[in-house]
Amino acid sequence: MSDAKIEFEDGGGNVFEDIGFEGPVAERLSHKADLVAVLFRYQEELSLSQVAFSRLVGIPQPRLSKLYNGKIAGMSTDKLLDAITRLGGHVVIRVEQHPASKVAGRVDLELA
Repeated sequence: MSDAKIEFEDGGGNVFEDIGFEGPVAERLSHKADLVAVLFRYQEELSLSQVAFSRLVGIPQPRLSKLYNGKIAGMSTDKLLDAITRLGGHVVIRVEQHPASKVAGRVDLELA
């Protein structure tokens, strides 16, 4: 076993920002990753294989496997939300009044 010290940095709370994605893009990627984690948790709770689970959620098993391995590019948030609702998940989308400033709005994701 080596006694070499490993250098590390504390993350900023969003791994996608930490690796260089800009704010809004990093937020969207983080939201997608959170939704994939919800699907993974549902699959574990139901004790289903990826094949059986993929049939329930309408995502082909090879694509589901890629999602679970962090390859979320090309998968829409709508498709992930649809998969969650197929499992009985309740999704709430709320749009609030935009302030009169020139600052862009934001998307927040709250998981129950």
